[in-house]
Amino acid sequence: MKQARSVLAAWLVGVSMLLGAPVGAQVGPTPVTGQHLQMINAAFARNGVAAGRVALDSFGRVALAGEYADEREVDRAFSLAQVVVGIKWVSPVTPENIRVKEWEKRLGNLFARSNVLNPPTRGGIAPGPIRNRYALVVGVGRFRYGIHPLEFAARDALAYHQFLIDPRRGQFQPENVTLLTDENATRANIAAMLDRLRGIAQEDDLVTIYISSHGSPPDKKGAVNVVTYDTETSPRERIWQTSITEEILKDFVEGIRAKRLVMVLDTCYSNGAYRAVPGFLPPGGKSLGASDSEGYGISRDYSRRLIGAKDLVLENDQPRAMAPKSMGAAAEEPWGKVLIGASGSGEQSWESDKLRNSIFTYYFVDGLTRYGGSVQQAFNYAKPRVTSYVKEEKGNDIDQNPQAMATVPQWDMRLVKTNPR
Repeated sequence: MKQARSVLAAWLVGVSMLLGAPVGAQVGPTPVTGQHLQMINAAFARNGVAAGRVALDSFGRVALAGEYADEREVDRAFSLAQVVVGIKWVSPVTPENIRVKEWEKRLGNLFARSNVLNPPTRGGIAPGPIRNRYALVVGVGRFRYGIHPLEFAARDALAYHQFLIDPRRGQFQPENVTLLTDENATRANIAAMLDRLRGIAQEDDLVTIYISSHGSPPDKKGAVNVVTYDTETSPRERIWQTSITEEILKDFVEGIRAKRLVMVLDTCYSNGAYRAVPGFLPPGGKSLGASDSEGYGISRDYSRRLIGAKDLVLENDQPRAMAPKSMGAAAEEPWGKVLIGASGSGEQSWESDKLRNSIFTYYFVDGLTRYGGSVQQAFNYAKPRVTSYVKEEKGNDIDQNPQAMATVPQWDMRLVKTNPR
């Protein structure tokens, strides 16, 4: 039990760092007052969270306490707290600081979160030359339930799709590439296509997933989920229950047999996306994190949970030398699982009226075209240009730093058809 508690405590450290509050450091004066806590507790009572309550943690954030019937009730309480004080000032939830019957009944699944700290080593034997190449490309710019539209998300997806099937560039077989945009990009359709790819892709195949959309507010584990066309926003906690969650993506990544996977997420959470949704954001001032500029993108903790690498390889890490091959052996093609995010933790991913695309997707696809489909070279080309262009167009105080994290050092796969060896 002591070991299990240490696992959970360390997991809390990870998600606390994700939300910008590393353990052992104060986040500064808290804007959360006793009146805010009373408002949250009253909201719990009005919304059927009878035994739940809140208190301030050591960082001045709202922390859930008390008892909850199941995870859905935790979601409701967590969401109600976010509505009052904003996402920055609500602490991630663990079963250590609340009592949840459903968690108590499923301790085995709960402690599987220890994979965050000590996941199984990925890799093993390298695959052979690429046989088949598959892709799922998603762009969601219109939303059914009041979320602010994205002008260029469908166009982003089309640009990536066109690169893949272009006979002079990606040379993917068109029948192996699925494009879902706007009304077709429902949660069910996306999940079904992920399941299909997981079923058909074999060890020597290459799979790429591209998604451009809004992100949800960080959920109780600190994850920013991918919003689909039919993601619901009322009651507020439904946004997590009707989006593409970390669990859906993680199941896909863990279940797919292909040893070459390139996943690109041009998504983030931004307050501005939910301005028109009644009751979604705090009614108070900017001090509680309700400004349009607040955003949350990809983080190392999220990547570790998603792709399962014991030691993630960052894009700026120096490649390690590959083991020497025996005489006459064919050179090993790069392989592994790589997750590319358009923005870092605490940042937004911006669209550009001038480029008529997401800024990241514009430069990443440009890089793929310039460098023969090389994923790593395209990323290295795009990253500084995105950072510079965002400052030029959006303001010198605005940051957007794309992130790339992989399971192996040599992850420079090519999204083009390679000659057979």
